[in-house]
This record gives sequence, structure tokens and C-alpha cells, in this order.
Amino acid sequence: MNWDKKSITATIVCFLFVMGYMYHLQNKYPDYYMNGKQTSELAPVDGKTPTTSNDPQPVAMTGATNPPAAPVSPDTISTPTVSALSTSDLTFDTAQTIIHFDQSKASITEVRLKEYAAHKGEAEPVNLLDAELLVQGTTRADDRATKTGYTAKREGNNIAFTRVDGSWEITQTYNIPTDGYGFKVDVGFKNISDKEQDLNANTLVKSHLNIPQTSGNFFAPSSPADVGVLYGLEGKRHDVALKKVCEAGAEPAANLKNEKVDYVGFDKHYFLGLLWAQNQTADYLVQRDGESSETSCEIASLISQKLGMVAPGATATMKLSGYFGPKQVDVLEAFGPDLKSAIKLGWFSFFAHPLLVALKGVHQQVQNWGLAIIIVTLVLKLLFFPLTRAAAISTKRMQKLQPQMNALRERLKDDPARQQRELMAFMSQNKVNPFKGCLPILPQVPVFIAFYNVLSQAIELRHAPFYGWLIDLSSKDPYYVTPILLGIGMFLQQKLTPNPGMDKNQEKIMLFMPIIFSLMMLSLPAGMVLYMMTNTIVSIAQQRWLNYRLALKDD
Repeated sequence: MNWDKKSITATIVCFLFVMGYMYHLQNKYPDYYMNGKQTSELAPVDGKTPTTSNDPQPVAMTGATNPPAAPVSPDTISTPTVSALSTSDLTFDTAQTIIHFDQSKASITEVRLKEYAAHKGEAEPVNLLDAELLVQGTTRADDRATKTGYTAKREGNNIAFTRVDGSWEITQTYNIPTDGYGFKVDVGFKNISDKEQDLNANTLVKSHLNIPQTSGNFFAPSSPADVGVLYGLEGKRHDVALKKVCEAGAEPAANLKNEKVDYVGFDKHYFLGLLWAQNQTADYLVQRDGESSETSCEIASLISQKLGMVAPGATATMKLSGYFGPKQVDVLEAFGPDLKSAIKLGWFSFFAHPLLVALKGVHQQVQNWGLAIIIVTLVLKLLFFPLTRAAAISTKRMQKLQPQMNALRERLKDDPARQQRELMAFMSQNKVNPFKGCLPILPQVPVFIAFYNVLSQAIELRHAPFYGWLIDLSSKDPYYVTPILLGIGMFLQQKLTPNPGMDKNQEKIMLFMPIIFSLMMLSLPAGMVLYMMTNTIVSIAQQRWLNYRLALKDD
């Protein structure tokens, strides 16, 4: 039969049309075309219909541990479908904490501290997490995607979440003790392929943190909502404010290579959330992950270790430690001595730690943190009294010599250089030193700063009442009574303290200092203002006594 070109073309077009129409019918009526070999492949096995999805499904393993599977090729991996764990199995209710997990993402959704209320006068425990905390093992450092579909197993204080990632079976096992704020996390990587593999193990930790809308400074301390990223290295704390970490183009908060760090995590003023490879070397990268808003920012922490070659069927493990609890010195030291530096007590921490110990010791006796502050302040003023007395004597001598010094200044007013030399010689001859007036102030400056850091950071003062309207020494005076009283006291102190050599203009300027100081104290914790008030009242009493004693000697 002879075929012309038109016939051949028409035949091909008809064939393509029929095939396209058959494909359309198969998609529209798939059940009708399921027969023969296709039907047998989807037939129920033991009365159960297998799923066709390639996604891993949640598994609850509550009985004995399954025997280890033989090494298989990644192409043959499959995950059975079973029921999820119950809410009770996903919740750990310990002596101090309530920790709740989510099985689908193997994340921690809540960490509540039973002994600390979220707000003054409320019973609800504080939750350290602003959003769920994702903790997942991965073999690729650049893999930041959130994994889902974990199998789960709860045995006593342990809970394990497992998923298959390529040729690896990754299991995160949490050990939650019945007491304390710490826990352990073992991230196991099992080689389920039929050949040896090199393992670069990683654990990704990420969560959205609320960005504080106000930031602290020396005159306005950090609020309990303030958050920062921190890590400890060689006994020193390093921290970056969350606002700075979340800025566009910001540098990583931490980028450490092969370091044995003391801790890594976030600081919430009175509380810490830490997860790190304790007493091990690892790489750490902590930075913003994704976009941030004005109110929240996602922070990712990647912990990496090279675990070497892993044989088929063998498991290599990253061992991590976690601490989610209060910034309480004795509790932190009990969990790990290196955690002591996580409490930010500033440059003068060598003063701050003894002050905190003294406050705690006095509080055990009087059972009131306000009274403890007053008593410790009284003791400090007594210790500094010899310096105060020496300064008062020097100031009194300067007052007696002031007429002669004024005459010398007037006589040499046209020769400032000679005037200065003559004044210094005159004071040396009469054994007076103008700098002695600063003696009681200089050593008190580091103590003041140390006390400030203790009172603004010590969790013991959180929600601690005094008397009357001062129901929380860690917050500002709600009626600003104590800052006003402090300003009045400082004004009286200035009037009682002699200032030889100060001209009228300087005296007027100094009169504004109590006002300025009172304004500064408006936003400070009531405990800090109480310390300043006590310090001022005792200073007035000491100055009156010294003025009286020195006046008797003149008589």
C-alpha cells in the first residue's frame, strides 16, 4: 500500500489525540483503570492499607525497643504509620518545671518554672519560651528547613524523637531529671546505608524571641522582658542585645570554631535558656535566621562536630546539655561551675558577689529583702566611716585657711601659674590636701555600681515585697515616693556638708544635683532607691555628728 505524506501526518495526529484522551480519562477516573498489577500492589496487607505518601509519619513506640534494622539502601527506606503519643506522654511535670513537647516537629513548646510566677500576684508559672524551640539533628550545616513527621518513644524520664534523613536515621533523646532545671540531649546519627559514611554532625536550635521595646542602660535597668544572646568562653560572659542581632545585615552573635564554651543560649534578664556541648569542643554559629519584625526575631544556633567515619548500622552521638531556669548563683554552680559568669554583674563583680552573699545571709535572719538592703547598707557606711571622718577633718582645715587662700588668689590673680604654685605650697605647708574630701566617695563608686548590678540582676529580689506600697523591690516605686524623699535627703546632705573654695555659681549648680538624681531614680528598682535613701540618711547622721565633734574641738 502506498502512503502519501498527508496520510502519514493524519495517522500520527490521530494516534497522539487518542493517547492524550486516554491519559485524560485515567486522571479523571483513576479507580476504573486500577486493575491487574496496579491493584495488587495496593492491596491490603494483614488487613491494613499502606500509605502511598513518601513523607515520614508520626510513630508512637511505648513498648520494648525494636531490634536494630539491618543496613539498607536509602532507596528502600520506608516508615510505618502508627498513632502519636498522648499529651501526657509529651509532658514532663518535674519538681521545678513543666516541659511540653510537640511530636510533629520534635520541638519544645513550653518550659514553665513552677516557683516563679509570670506576673506579680498571679499563680500562672512563667514560660521561658516566646515560641516553640526547635531542636533537630542534621547532617548538612546549610539545611535550615524545619523537619516534621517524627516517630516518638517515651520511657520514664526519657523521650526520643526519630526521623529518617537520606541514609541516616537521626534520633534526639531528651533526659529530663525529676529535679532541677537542667537536662541532657543525645542526638544520635545511625548509618542505615550499606556502606561507611563520613559524618559532620549538626544540631540546629532555633526559636522566635520577642524583641524588647525598651532597652536598659545604667540609669534605666533592663526590664524582665529584655532578651539577649550570650555565650561563655574561658570564664567570661559575652553577650549581644537581641535588637542588635536582629538588625538587617548584622554580624553573627557568635561564630566560634573548635571551642569548648561554658554555655550558649539566650538571656531573659532573670532567666536563662541554654543548650550547648558541655565540656566538649564544637563549632557554634548563632545569628538571625530569616526575616524579623518589630516585635520578634528568629534566632538560630548551629552546633557542629566532626564525628568521623560511621560504619553501616553503627551510631555516632552528639551529647548536649541544656539549662532553662533562673539566674541563681547556687543553682547555676550546682549544674556547672562555669555557669556562674552567666549572671551579668559588671566590671566590679569581685565586689558584687560578696554583696550578694551578704544580702542572702542577712535575709535568712530577717526574712525581708528590703530590711536586708538597709542592714547591709548600714554595715557598709560603718566600714567607710574612717574615710568619711578623714575627709571631714581635711574639709574643716580648708575652711580655716580659706581667708588666707582667697587673699593669695586676689594678690596673684594676674599670674595664674604662680598663683597655682603658691597655693599648693601654702596647703603643703599647712598639711592640708583638697583631694582628701574625695576620699569617702572614690571607694564607694565601685561598691555603688556593684550594688546596682546586684539589685537589678538578682532574681531573689524579683517580686520581693518590702512594706506598704513597695510590693516589688525589682520594679520602680509606683508612686515615686522614695525618689522624691531621696532628692529631699540629698538636698539636706548638701546643706550640711561644707564646700570650701566653691564659689556662689558652683553652689547654685550643685543645688540642682538632688533634682537630677531624683529624676534618674524614677525608673530604677525600688530596692536600689531604698539603698540610696538609706545611704543618704546615714550620711546625714554621720555628717551632723562630725560637725558637732569638730565644733567642740574649735571651742
